[in-house]
Amino acid sequence: MKLKLLTFLFLFILLLLALSFASPQDTVTIALNATKVWWNDSVNASGIAKYANGTGISGKVNLTVDSTDYLCPDTSDGNWSCVFNAPLKIGSYLVTVRITNSTGHVFQNSTSLKVSPSYGKNPIGSATRVVYEIPMLIQDLNGEIRSVLARIIIWKG
Repeated sequence: MKLKLLTFLFLFILLLLALSFASPQDTVTIALNATKVWWNDSVNASGIAKYANGTGISGKVNLTVDSTDYLCPDTSDGNWSCVFNAPLKIGSYLVTVRITNSTGHVFQNSTSLKVSPSYGKNPIGSATRVVYEIPMLIQDLNGEIRSVLARIIIWKG
């Protein structure tokens, strides 16, 4: 009888532990209207911040792109949005949103943004083509000069 009781208690404790780890978490989402942009393009970031019980988190919204901070409009219902200009240098950047509620607790999430010039669509299919790579110098809007490879694709007809 004691063995059955101990087995039942052990299984009950395991079930409680599983439920406590499976409980919903506070969440903050972040979405960008584009993940690949040109220098200084306007980028729209938005998302939803919710407590585990489903109610919206209200508080101050701070957006960081690489090391530049943007103070966005506060959220009162968990929905937030912010507009910022893309960095002036080609590269990949981490975009992080931080929402600080009235008690000082910080909720955050991140995504990536790529600043890159692009021309036309990427070719698809299996046509016969030749790709020429031409080294060029390009100047970022911040004044930095760097070497890049310009690819020219020629389709044979």
